[in-house]
Amino acid sequence: MRKHWKSYSLLGVILLIIFSALLIYHAANKPAATARHEAVTLAEKYAHVTQVDDFYWFNRKQSYLTVAGQTKQKKAVFVLVAQKGGKITILDQAAGISRNTALKRVWQTQNPKKVYSATLGLYRKKPVWEVSFANKNGQLGYQTLSFKTGKTVKLIKQL
Repeated sequence: MRKHWKSYSLLGVILLIIFSALLIYHAANKPAATARHEAVTLAEKYAHVTQVDDFYWFNRKQSYLTVAGQTKQKKAVFVLVAQKGGKITILDQAAGISRNTALKRVWQTQNPKKVYSATLGLYRKKPVWEVSFANKNGQLGYQTLSFKTGKTVKLIKQL
């Protein structure tokens, strides 16, 4: 009888730890999930997006929530929503470089050890891809590329 009590107690503690970890994970992801939901709702309303392909969160002096998707007319667009003020910018995906092209440029020019993210937003009122990466020494770097031309707008890296 005593043996069963110990095994049930151990099982209860393990289940409590798993449940607690799931609750913490859910609470930590709630702001991102809420931001994504709000951005998608605005993209559906103002850009008539019917299919969401991706979501980016761009943080600079101003934060932008970007939804990549397809409209009713099957047109590929990016919908950028300013987190403060809610101003919406709609970009035709074909009018600039893709995320993959931006990533390839960073791999070619910076030869990073690892790429962390590639996000689309506005920098100086112009659409840009910002790619964060670790160089060969593991130091953090950022390359900002023009959405329209693919040229480097800004490069921050340590030697």
